[in-house]
Amino acid sequence: MVAVEETDGLVVLRWLGPPQPGDEDAYLDALERIGAQARPFALILVLGGIGKLSPAGERAQNLWFKRTRADLDRLCRGLVLVRPGFTEAGADVFRRLWRFPIRIAPDEAVARATVKDFRA
Repeated sequence: MVAVEETDGLVVLRWLGPPQPGDEDAYLDALERIGAQARPFALILVLGGIGKLSPAGERAQNLWFKRTRADLDRLCRGLVLVRPGFTEAGADVFRRLWRFPIRIAPDEAVARATVKDFRA
């Protein structure tokens, strides 16, 4: 299940398992929504039980990273990642993509508390 919530300068993208048909397309569509933000925002990604993207999905995601990098660096105030077993080494991959602060949280409640620091 993929869902995007946009409220008051906060964007939350949730992609939770078990995997469903159409999830990959919905995820890529959600990335486009995030990339189209016109105002400053903070971002929470909640990812769990989703598996891997297809090779075509990986390419599309990588192209999205490249295409939106400058806009996200300008508008995104920070990112909090919620993903079971995610480590600082995994977060470092994202840190090489973007200049804004990136944190890891064990659950969405902690992520929402953490993201307040970016929105102050």
